[in-house]
Amino acid sequence: MRNIKILDCTLRDGGYINNWDFDYNTSKSIITNLVNAGIDYIEIGFLSEYPIYEEKSVFNDIGQLNYVIDNNIDTNKLFIMIKPENFPCSNIPPAEYSKVKNIRLIFKKQQLDSALSYAISLIDKGYNVFINPTFCNRYTENEFSHLISKINDIVPCGFTIVDSIGSLNTDQTLQLYKLCDTLLNKNITLCFHFHNNMQLSFSNACALVNNNSDRELIIDTTIMGIGRGAGNLATELFTEYLNKYNGKKYIIFPILNMAQEYILPIYNKVHWGYSIPYFLSAKNGCHPNYAKYLSEIKELNYEKIDNMLKLISDDKKTNYDEKYISTLFFSMKK
Repeated sequence: MRNIKILDCTLRDGGYINNWDFDYNTSKSIITNLVNAGIDYIEIGFLSEYPIYEEKSVFNDIGQLNYVIDNNIDTNKLFIMIKPENFPCSNIPPAEYSKVKNIRLIFKKQQLDSALSYAISLIDKGYNVFINPTFCNRYTENEFSHLISKINDIVPCGFTIVDSIGSLNTDQTLQLYKLCDTLLNKNITLCFHFHNNMQLSFSNACALVNNNSDRELIIDTTIMGIGRGAGNLATELFTEYLNKYNGKKYIIFPILNMAQEYILPIYNKVHWGYSIPYFLSAKNGCHPNYAKYLSEIKELNYEKIDNMLKLISDDKKTNYDEKYISTLFFSMKK
């Protein structure tokens, strides 16, 4: 049972809260302290070709990653995430020229073939590739089995079940785990990324710990649960659980120090955590930004927000479109 590992993605997923406004010194401090805490893996941000004119945890090229990595850091612990449509694979040098050799690819269901082609190119360049399909709850069992078959064909280092809207309950989580454990190549690490819109991320993660076989399992966390919507599984909570029940030896206070110094000031300005609109977004299988938009309209109570979310067409639910929800709202007022 001790083959559970943590991947902290504060600097990447937490960036949805503060527009990735982690300057290089802040990023470097967070990375160093997470390493000192014994956190297994750390995702240090996004790669994006869009011009960035200030220090953020979004980077324009592989070389910029060096600005946030101390010389004494074990770079095998470090990850970067890419949305394939935001960063041409041709801009990525062979892995021998990069300190960060672990890359996670995030994509929607309709982007599967292009994403896997991108992944193959990265593997050919020598990178350790992890496949992160979003909105895994939107796949039927047959579609998910087909997805795993396609993953097995290219044998990446890892495959992540992403609960993008935080709606998976424990039974659904374990069902997906068992399906992957049965069908996924045993050489591929299985990963989970939970959002907390229904306050289930901690219980789901604990269920995985208690039901895991001999497969290596990586579970994503963030400091103080910082993240879009109701946030994520909190690093400090899950490390304490693993210390107590899984024989781990994580050191909590470097994490808490980073929470106090960097994350709490963000929380005091931009709140994340449980809210009824985010619960309603998960209940209706919608991107949380729809609930955020509707909750800011004063004339809508929770029942009306729920009714509006029910009207969002199936093809729009997981891809936030502000113009669409605005048009839908005003059409309903008439």
